[in-house]
Amino acid sequence: MSTATIETTRSMMKTKPASSDFMKYRAPLIFVSQACLVIVTYYASFLLRLDANLDPAMRIVFWQTLPLVLLVKLVLSYRFGLLHGWWRYVGMSDLLDISKASFVSSCILFCVILGILRPAGYPRSVIPIDLVLTIMVVGGARFAVRAYTERARSYGSQRDTLIIGAGMAGSAIMRELKQNPNSNYNPIGFVDDDPSKKGMKINGAKVLGNTDQLNELIAKHGVECVLIAIPSAQGPEIAQIVHKVRECRVEFKILPTISDLIDKPSSPVNQVRKLRLEDLLNRRPVQLDFAHITAKLTGKTVMVTGAGGSIGSELVRQLSRVNPRQLVLFERSENDLFKLCTELSNTFPNLNYVPIVGDILDVALLREVFSTYRPHSVFHAAAYKHVPMMERNCFQAVTNNVFGTYNVAMMARQHQAEDFVLISSDKAVNPTNIMGVTKRIAELTILGLRHSNTHFLAVRFGNVLGSNGSVVPIFEQQIAKGGPVTVTDPDARRYFMTIPEAVQLVLQASTMGKGGEIFVLDMGEPVKILDLVDNLIRLSGLEPERDIKIEFIGLRPGEKLFEELQLEGEGIKPTSHEKIRILEGANVTFDQVSNWLEELTLLVESKNVHGLVSKLVQIVPEYMPSEEINALCNVDRHDKALTYRRARTGLLAVAQSQSGAANLDLAG
Repeated sequence: MSTATIETTRSMMKTKPASSDFMKYRAPLIFVSQACLVIVTYYASFLLRLDANLDPAMRIVFWQTLPLVLLVKLVLSYRFGLLHGWWRYVGMSDLLDISKASFVSSCILFCVILGILRPAGYPRSVIPIDLVLTIMVVGGARFAVRAYTERARSYGSQRDTLIIGAGMAGSAIMRELKQNPNSNYNPIGFVDDDPSKKGMKINGAKVLGNTDQLNELIAKHGVECVLIAIPSAQGPEIAQIVHKVRECRVEFKILPTISDLIDKPSSPVNQVRKLRLEDLLNRRPVQLDFAHITAKLTGKTVMVTGAGGSIGSELVRQLSRVNPRQLVLFERSENDLFKLCTELSNTFPNLNYVPIVGDILDVALLREVFSTYRPHSVFHAAAYKHVPMMERNCFQAVTNNVFGTYNVAMMARQHQAEDFVLISSDKAVNPTNIMGVTKRIAELTILGLRHSNTHFLAVRFGNVLGSNGSVVPIFEQQIAKGGPVTVTDPDARRYFMTIPEAVQLVLQASTMGKGGEIFVLDMGEPVKILDLVDNLIRLSGLEPERDIKIEFIGLRPGEKLFEELQLEGEGIKPTSHEKIRILEGANVTFDQVSNWLEELTLLVESKNVHGLVSKLVQIVPEYMPSEEINALCNVDRHDKALTYRRARTGLLAVAQSQSGAANLDLAG
């Protein structure tokens, strides 16, 4: 070991006991400090009362009553928690405790000294003067320590930071940053567009100006980072602020939306993060009726199919918060289910959940699960959803999305579950792809089962950011590689919402269903994909076309330019929730559903693409098959015709050979 290493080790060994000694004697030091302050304020009270003229008689009175004053004040200080804690974190609550302790101690001293002891010549006004001085001196000493600590931090390695938003969130961040010695931010002031706040001081920091003055303020104060603390702001407002901050070429972070703050209650500073795409969406925070959701699901057994998927796993997380009696997690992917269970064990250690690896096509397993656990509510999120892939695998799409839905729905009906909620898609409206038409048939299937004790309903919504099928991760990967970013069409638009928001509305809709309804979530305005890509590139600190090229590759198989949320003729009605609408479902009977499934089963088993597509169009007349599917149908018909001709040729050859053999036999 080198000499330098030995010296460093010795130095650490020497400094460590000093730090631990300080912690060991911190309580006695606070006690001594408090006692000294009590003595100083009591003596100062005599000086103020007697105009700094303490004769020998008054000094005797002072020393006679001082032990009683110390005893009463120190006991009450302990009682009100003033003899422990960190002075650097003092706040208004501590000042209130100091005031209470001082007032009570003064009342006791007034009664004891003037009512019982009655020392000769004791000035009555000393006690109220002492009360005021104690609050000022004891409280002032603590706030002086806090001010010194915060001032000392400002000269450290922290980055000078501006906070945009001088509301409650910004005030909370300012207060915590000043008190947190481990923070990397040194807040120097606020920026707010409210003119009435300009020049105002909030938690010791001044509102320096508005967002139009950002460039000037950042240059003047040497700002290195900007924190956007306006959780109630909507997408366009955030986008406008971000645009101004980007022009200043400084790092910026944002406080999440109000709904995120509610879902993950913790320190505001701990939740400050980099800007995300969903922050720029034009969406208002969701207001939920938690009372109805909790009353419906608390203490109940709930089953989620596709529990490991993006929607299914978020359903599980939010259901876990309402304290269900049991959660049945049905998932085909072992890895996804394992990850979810690990997360639940860490986040909800007292949650009673049952992980089941299984397929919704396994009727025997489904029957065993339903008969064993008897779920009250079933959320069916298991589905194939990748549009181009399902165009090439139409039989698997029908098998999973239609037959699988029917299997789970029938088990829910047979075992008398209270509710069955189908997670549907906006692609079920005027579908142009296999995925969409199978989701529409899934909707029709549960509508055919509605006349039963189980309430069957569907919830229809568009794309969700961050889901397994979302295009956003693909764009992010392309940007990370330096581009180009591939966009299908410059005019393509989609509806978007966040996964937590979609699931919250699904849970809310589940409390409204009486059976046979299709609920549609308010997705806001459709987002232009090209604008979404521009925002993603800029969020990466780059510029579209200059740093990252954008290429247009044309619509993929089964895609359309615009998505829709309702069919023509589907009457839409409002509900008690502003973001949920209800549609008049089609009049479908159980016999119709049974006939459809029998015919679809035969077509899938025979691998008849042309017959399958024809049947899908018959069931869903608004379905417009894509060119890719039509091409498969033509190939399928050609192959079947060729097979038929070959078979026919083979039969004729056999017949001719048999006829020739017979003639030979006759000739013989």
